[in-house]
Amino acid sequence: MYKSDLSIFLELSDIPTTSFHENRVSDYIKNKLNEFEIEYTEDTWGNIEVFIKGKEEEEVVFISHMDHPGFEIIDKLDENLYKARTLGGLPKFSDVENTKIKTYDEFSENKGNLKPLNESYSNDSSFRSSDRWLNNEFVAVQIELKEPSFPLPVVFDLPKPKISNDQIITPVADDIAGCALILEMLSFLKTNQNNYSIRGIFSRAEEVGLLGARLIAKSGRIDKNSIIVSIETSSELPGAVSGSGPIIRTGDRATTFDNSGEIILLSSVKKLVDQNKDFLFQRQLMSLGGCEATAFSAFGYKVTGISLPLINWHNANPEGKVEPERISITDYQNALNIMIGVGNLDIVNNNSYYKNLIDIPADAERLRRL
Repeated sequence: MYKSDLSIFLELSDIPTTSFHENRVSDYIKNKLNEFEIEYTEDTWGNIEVFIKGKEEEEVVFISHMDHPGFEIIDKLDENLYKARTLGGLPKFSDVENTKIKTYDEFSENKGNLKPLNESYSNDSSFRSSDRWLNNEFVAVQIELKEPSFPLPVVFDLPKPKISNDQIITPVADDIAGCALILEMLSFLKTNQNNYSIRGIFSRAEEVGLLGARLIAKSGRIDKNSIIVSIETSSELPGAVSGSGPIIRTGDRATTFDNSGEIILLSSVKKLVDQNKDFLFQRQLMSLGGCEATAFSAFGYKVTGISLPLINWHNANPEGKVEPERISITDYQNALNIMIGVGNLDIVNNNSYYKNLIDIPADAERLRRL
């Protein structure tokens, strides 16, 4: 089995990113693809795409997103005090705990703190009372800035990524882990004689409504016979526990996924289990959040997913306070091997996968009425 040195994920997860402001992560990914001598395209909306042609026309598309929840400064309120809009779901107490933040642009970073903005409550239904999530559309940012250009991205100022036993503790795992997994998979499969054609997509603005994925799906440029695989992190649930293996995701908050896609992933899992009976994986409907598979499902695509169980999802601990995110190294390594394994599969079809069920055994004759 392939074993990652985790360097790509550790480097990527130290890069600040939020919706509409993914430029630093995007630049890293493009630089890595150039280093790997892998050709890519970048569309009108800034989504990055790689295609590796296989022996057959059947195509598996792996998609992750380059953004993470954060804020963007949109106006000046007073000296060293600014108004910022939330971008995605954020910890409930992030604005009242004097949380450390930083802004960033192409060249520099500046550090400050979040403050409550009393008039920031919104009637928007997406900002509803929650024990864990911020109920405000706007917050205040206390920071010293010289001639800022709006909108200016804001992220939590958290410690650098580190490894502790089987865990990677990082400012950003969602969905930087997915981006790192796809990069590593592409690097491995680029010289492999894959039966499936493999496509990798790094999308934008997922946290504010799956925007990049919806635009790609609506464009119709991906063949409708392709299998779309969302590579994500998702909050732990009963039966989906960090350290117990990556999750073959049967659905998300919005929809259930497609069996025709799932059996490709399960075929890869079967080969891995045959090699190592202790290979860990899980299978679960991850119902707390949505993912890019749903965006493609809405446009008639067959979809499935792999998810890494995530501790402190969106940097929110169970009490709604800000903490680094955590994923398991075992889960990451096993997910990568499942993805690489798809490239080594013969083309999977329903009849061969279900052969043991389709072939009726002789004992069934005992059911015949005389």
